[in-house]
Amino acid sequence: MSLSSILYLFFLLLVFAVYYALPHRFRWSWLLLAGYFFYFTFHPLFLILLVVSTSVAYGFGRLVKPSQSRLLLGSGVGLLLLPLLFFKYYAFLNQNLTSLLGFWGHSSPFPSWAPLVPVGISFYTFQAISYLIDIRRGYLKPERHFGYFATYLAFFPTLSAGPIERAKRLLTQLHTPQPFRYENAVAGLQLIAWGLFKKVVIANQLAALLDPVFAQPQSQSGLVLYSALIFAPFQIFCDFSGYSDIARGSARMLGLHLMRNFDDRVYASSSRIEFWKGWHISLTSWFRDYVYFPLSKSLRSRTGLYMNLLVVYFLTGLWHGATWGYILWGLLNGLWLVAEHATKAQRQSFFRRLWPDLNAPAHRFLSTLLVFHAGALMGVFLRAPTVGAAGAFLTGLVSANRWEVSAIGGVKPFIPVVLGLLLMDIVNRRLNGRELPELLASYHGLPRWSFYLALCILILTFGRITDTPFFYYQF
Repeated sequence: MSLSSILYLFFLLLVFAVYYALPHRFRWSWLLLAGYFFYFTFHPLFLILLVVSTSVAYGFGRLVKPSQSRLLLGSGVGLLLLPLLFFKYYAFLNQNLTSLLGFWGHSSPFPSWAPLVPVGISFYTFQAISYLIDIRRGYLKPERHFGYFATYLAFFPTLSAGPIERAKRLLTQLHTPQPFRYENAVAGLQLIAWGLFKKVVIANQLAALLDPVFAQPQSQSGLVLYSALIFAPFQIFCDFSGYSDIARGSARMLGLHLMRNFDDRVYASSSRIEFWKGWHISLTSWFRDYVYFPLSKSLRSRTGLYMNLLVVYFLTGLWHGATWGYILWGLLNGLWLVAEHATKAQRQSFFRRLWPDLNAPAHRFLSTLLVFHAGALMGVFLRAPTVGAAGAFLTGLVSANRWEVSAIGGVKPFIPVVLGLLLMDIVNRRLNGRELPELLASYHGLPRWSFYLALCILILTFGRITDTPFFYYQF
């Protein structure tokens, strides 16, 4: 069940109505039932795996002690990672092992099999791991009620693609009675409408245009390839931030607050360091707290810190998927960040000779332009279906014979999407760090209802509320 489908909207309204009709002590069971039903709609076997992971995390959470139980913690984390490693990485590892052994004239002892990857397994596995680590660090007390803990991992808005919520934040809210508030219901619907606009008006339309280009880049003109290059980051942003808005809006209707997963104008970042502070925040903060900080705790050398940064972004790429394209994308981002950190003083000294004020609009514009294109070029390995397709895409970009003037007609289909992106950027500029409901609350009467009407017309006219999977479902 996709969060952008009509079925999900009816499902959410049913959950909402029954949730507030029940006394607080029964609400966890209703949310758990809703979460399990939601996950069951993807595949019945996925639900079994979720229940097993929940039981493992709950059981080890009761055994792990603060500042002790290192072996228990390692065992719990290892068991939680096993399903993820098997379902998501077995085929990739076995394929590469087969190729390596074949080079030496041997065959792999493991069967060739590509298991179906359960939706959201990377997200709820990371939530379960952070729960165990936080208990051992003394940040969190073990949850004694299995039902509440199961609800935390199976909370339906976050189950398929995050945000990766920390147990302390969400479990506390689940335990706290949430009375019906009209403002929460309205704010939730506003976020859902905004997320649907991003998803079905912009992201889905871009996906239809970009999928053929990335699948067969060798048959495209240079101008079409360049258009795909600059629009692909917006497709992924609108798709994933749209999902996050719908998820946060769904939770808000139930009186629960999820973390923000994206800065509103992260695509306008003037450095990749700034970009990664505002992109998929729940994942980047997870790797920061549970990988980078522990690895760097006793380090003093810059070289060691830079190596840890590369490790983190290698894992970030691998988390996204078991392909060399994702791994290359992660490593390229890590290398760029290391370069930004290592050359910061020299770059500032150089650019101050050109612009004494590094915050000058011209300097920020050029920095943003460079960083956006660098990110888009690295993102080809994320967006293209194979490394070979990514290579053909990049080769086509720099092939002089691909840039015929007659190919300009190939970019005309992108024009309607540009209008949607401009509308999104205008709203995001006005947000300026605020939530959308806060912005809309500052408008009254005609302006606010005009915005609602415009969103509805655009969604119904240019987009279709379908079961089209979100881009991050595959991760």
